[in-house]
Amino acid sequence: MPLLSKPAESATLTIAQSYDPQSLWPNFSTSQEQMNVGNAIIESLLWVDPAIDKAVPILAERYEMVDPTTIKLFVRKGVKFTNGEPLDANAVVQSIKIFMDKAITPAYARDAAKIGSVERVDDNTVLIKLSQKYPAIDLLLSQIYIVPPKYWAEVGPEKFGREPVGTGPYKLKEWVRDDRVVMERNPGFWGKAPKGIDRIVWKPVPDDTARAAGLVAGEYDVAANVPVASAPQIKSRSTVSLLSVPSYRIFKIDFSNLDKDPGPQHNKLVRQAFNYAVDKDAIRESLFSGIATPLRGQILRSNQLGFDPAIKDYPFDQKKAKELLKQAGYPDGLDITFKFSSGRYAQDKEVAEAVAGMLGEVGVRVKMVTLEAGEFLTQLNNRDLGAMALRGSAPQDDPDAMLSSYLSTWRYSYINDKNLDELIKAGSQELDQKKRDDIYKAAMKLMHDEAYMIYLYQANDLYGVSKRVRNFVPRGDQRFAVYDMSVE
Repeated sequence: MPLLSKPAESATLTIAQSYDPQSLWPNFSTSQEQMNVGNAIIESLLWVDPAIDKAVPILAERYEMVDPTTIKLFVRKGVKFTNGEPLDANAVVQSIKIFMDKAITPAYARDAAKIGSVERVDDNTVLIKLSQKYPAIDLLLSQIYIVPPKYWAEVGPEKFGREPVGTGPYKLKEWVRDDRVVMERNPGFWGKAPKGIDRIVWKPVPDDTARAAGLVAGEYDVAANVPVASAPQIKSRSTVSLLSVPSYRIFKIDFSNLDKDPGPQHNKLVRQAFNYAVDKDAIRESLFSGIATPLRGQILRSNQLGFDPAIKDYPFDQKKAKELLKQAGYPDGLDITFKFSSGRYAQDKEVAEAVAGMLGEVGVRVKMVTLEAGEFLTQLNNRDLGAMALRGSAPQDDPDAMLSSYLSTWRYSYINDKNLDELIKAGSQELDQKKRDDIYKAAMKLMHDEAYMIYLYQANDLYGVSKRVRNFVPRGDQRFAVYDMSVE
């Protein structure tokens, strides 16, 4: 990035997302909306730029592989945190150690497990020893956010999340819970400042339709997770535009086979029956106007390593569903609790209602439990979503990022399958692309045959954007950065 340029005429950029962050420290969780806010203040080592689909240097100028498990990282020179602390090797080493501490950063434990140790070489050089061979180094480094070590030691992670200090283009001015996060320009920012954006206001707006209406009314400059139903209204206005991005996020109904969640979903025949009972095409057509993409019976997207074109999704077949329920010992149907969020994902409540209605047609009596976005994330993190839950997963663009979330030891996983664990671990360490592809195809077949989830759809993310905003480029995982944005 070039050095700081002269600020242009100032303006306020207002961004509406689904919910208020729990913390402004990006490594607090993997929630995209939360990371988008924190990323404007606290920067990572690398950033995968969606405009070019490549990792670009942020606080790491570059890195080189000394050997297959040793990374030499070169820290950007001349950068300071907004409290005056220098960005140097010590700050990077301490931040990586925080990242590696499962007690402090549990959401990133599966990524941090790839790191064995880290040490300072000199003021601007860090040596990272991996615990295993790992083929997705760029993605690993892009997950690590750098904090000022003295301030962190003084306040701890909880207060740091409320009052963050970083090297980014903005710094926190105020945070009014459940109303707004306000940031102002960092005058000492090391890079090219976003042109014309003196302030950013992040607004939590849980209702999808309200976000779209606020955009059209001029209250917001960017509205994330715009519902399909609002697309014609946005397209009809000359002051705003609609941006459609193929999403990394895939939606499914996850079943739990954990001992803590006893119930009929432990029976594979029941899980298969539920798959036959749900008309995924009808959901895509009626709720998303056909924009969403079928998953084809697997959680990897069609352009990813490990996707198996030989696998087909369970077709909609109510007769088959009833036969399987009878074989499983439920000729008169069964009762099950189904949890889902309202406002966490676009039209999540409507999707859940449609699924519950279809299950009801084959004799499944569904107890529906609606959770607001914050409570949904809390229960997800604590493995409290129970027998079945609607979930959207949008990890980094590598098969390991998706598959490792199903390791039986992972805090988000509701699957306990030793054979699947072995495949996931093997794929994460395999550097040969052909062998890695075969490993993940085997994992896809196992998950499909066991019917560990109802495969729904891959989303297309819709954003409403004011015509005065330039270079708003979100990624498929719903992440975006303000670096190259401007307001005219």
